Amino acid sequence: MVTVDILAQFNPWWTQKEVPKVFVGSHERPILRELIKHLDSRFAVLLFGLRRVGKTTTFYQLIKHLLRIGSDERKVLYFSFDDQSATIQNIVALYEEKIIKKKLGDIDRIFFFFDEIQKVADWQSAIKQLYDLHPNVKIFLSGSASVTLEKNARESLAGRMIDIYAAPLTFKEFLDWKNNKVALDNPELAQGEIQPLLMDYLRKGGFPELAHEESDDAVRQYLKNLILERIIYRDLPQEFALKDAELLRTLLEYIVREPGNIVNVERLARDTGRSKITIGNYLGYLQYGLLVRAIGNLRPGFLIASRKGKKYYPVSPAFCFAYRSDFYTDALLAKVAESAVAMKLNAEYYYRNGFEIDFVRKDGQEILPIEVKWGKPDEVQLKAFMEKFSISSGILVTRDVFRDERSGIRLVPLWKFLLED
Repeated sequence: MVTVDILAQFNPWWTQKEVPKVFVGSHERPILRELIKHLDSRFAVLLFGLRRVGKTTTFYQLIKHLLRIGSDERKVLYFSFDDQSATIQNIVALYEEKIIKKKLGDIDRIFFFFDEIQKVADWQSAIKQLYDLHPNVKIFLSGSASVTLEKNARESLAGRMIDIYAAPLTFKEFLDWKNNKVALDNPELAQGEIQPLLMDYLRKGGFPELAHEESDDAVRQYLKNLILERIIYRDLPQEFALKDAELLRTLLEYIVREPGNIVNVERLARDTGRSKITIGNYLGYLQYGLLVRAIGNLRPGFLIASRKGKKYYPVSPAFCFAYRSDFYTDALLAKVAESAVAMKLNAEYYYRNGFEIDFVRKDGQEILPIEVKWGKPDEVQLKAFMEKFSISSGILVTRDVFRDERSGIRLVPLWKFLLED
């Protein structure tokens, strides 16, 4: 049961008049500026992303901003449901009775921050009611799962909520975290430093707390214990009452060992002794937990993707490092590079029909094919795609070869591609 003391521990600014420095960290991510833009809007805001990418820290930084611009400390409520059994209604009632000692409707402007909202049963209904009854309450939510995929969330909160994805650190952010101003400001002049930093980024996957960790063993333990296995063995089984966490791990390791492969559900069902329906459902759970991404084969005409033949990638290339001892081999790095490009693009599509294009970026009517080649740059597939569909531009991401656009194809090293806006 949540008590006033627990609530006060979550909100030290009620008594200290400021957010403790240890809560806000030393770096601010661009998503903070995005959240600030929405302070005055009516909509509830959902910040969702993997564990340990900095969502909670960003909330604390936003609270610090609110206090700095004059918000009353007691009119800012933060609560995390990660390790607390409570309902939103309980928290609000306790806050009204013991903290502000008024009803919400009797106060001008209040800010609620609810962390790990996916842990709350039927949270959508509670947030909808709070939103509809109290327009003076600004609601910020966070989730370490793809909560926007939930059918009930889409229906209950339609027109009431906007969602913002908190991705792992970009390569540019990672260089900032590493305080490497030379590589950040003049990457072309610091290519000798860039390649080792790129390898460092790929093995750490953009998780802020790993930026300055040098031990491979420590990095692997962090990735496994605090992210992967916590989601596999605790978060997903609790949320969906799953009885077969080992199947989640088996499927994740399969994708991590063969990133970018087309997943054959029938073969996986046969190999694991499970039904095709079970395999399909468990792949969906891994997507919900933001551990893997599935990208669809974009059909000719570029309107829809096929439901069959999906390629799967780990959401972060670091997951390959967590489970693979051969991470630094060229064979795996080629796939890791693909995974990094998929993360950068937040990729949704590829193309395969006679030949294959790793990624196809679709922006309205604009189509951009992107190939990743860690070995010798090969433009054959790109040229075939561009000729077939009368596309004027394409990108070939390489290990270290750069070439300005020629015949519509630009060659760009992975490090440079990851630094581009």
